[in-house]
Amino acid sequence: MSIKHLIILLAIFLLPLLMLAQETSTIDTVKVVNKPDRVVITEDGQEVVVNIDGAYKDKDYKYEYRAKPSNKGFVTEQTENHKLRFEHPFSKCDTTRSKRSFDLFLSDLYFGWGGNSVEAGNRDIIKRSHSEIGILNLIGLGFNFNHTRISIGMGLNWANYSLNKPWFWTRNNEGIVGLQATSDQIDKYHARLGVCSMQFPLLINQSLGKHWSIGAGPILNWNYYASFGNGYSEGNSDYNVSTHGLYQRKVSFDYIGMISWRGIGAYFRYAPQSVFKDGFGPEIKNRWTLGIILRGWGF
Repeated sequence: MSIKHLIILLAIFLLPLLMLAQETSTIDTVKVVNKPDRVVITEDGQEVVVNIDGAYKDKDYKYEYRAKPSNKGFVTEQTENHKLRFEHPFSKCDTTRSKRSFDLFLSDLYFGWGGNSVEAGNRDIIKRSHSEIGILNLIGLGFNFNHTRISIGMGLNWANYSLNKPWFWTRNNEGIVGLQATSDQIDKYHARLGVCSMQFPLLINQSLGKHWSIGAGPILNWNYYASFGNGYSEGNSDYNVSTHGLYQRKVSFDYIGMISWRGIGAYFRYAPQSVFKDGFGPEIKNRWTLGIILRGWGF
């Protein structure tokens, strides 16, 4: 068999498939639903019924389509429900929707660094810089309306304060935290004060168009744990001392402001109150922090 005959036979064989593909391509698209959660196809008399529950970024989406084999079918009314639902950190939240709804969510993982003021006598001892890491809403409850979300949540924060070399943290028998100078010959130096807090933010978030949003509000802190650690090397010896059970201020208030694009943004946080209770340690206050925050997709 020659090449010419083979090509003719292949063309005859593929012609019905090409005609079928052309006929299929002329079918009108009725509806496109991205990533449906559940699709149910049933028969109702002479009709075929397609029901879709849930869609990408909208778990409460409802859609129904009815069609007869002999026609193009028709679309019935679509419905939406107002239910309490959970949003993971990188899902789209309801701040871009106009309907009213409640939702549970997890969001606002952040890392920041900044400065603070200290009492005059310690300005050359306590570093006027610190760092923090945490999550604002380990769990949050939000009310959404007109592209706005008002939420209350519970999260965690860890703040770190350092000393300039060669000073160390100390604590006397009355539990008062102080400072002590050591030799200038030390090596591998560190002297840090850490404060762990459970935080309860009350936030208002406003959507600005499709991708931008801003948020602000007060934060109530329960500073449940504080400790300091000193470590250094001198000669061939290493020294590490840590102490907890300090008299930190147990309850304090902060203020935060945020701006984000597609859920990634920046934040500014201000804490006016001192870290320690009055008379139980150096006066470290007026703490401010600037950092990066992962708000969640769509915040």
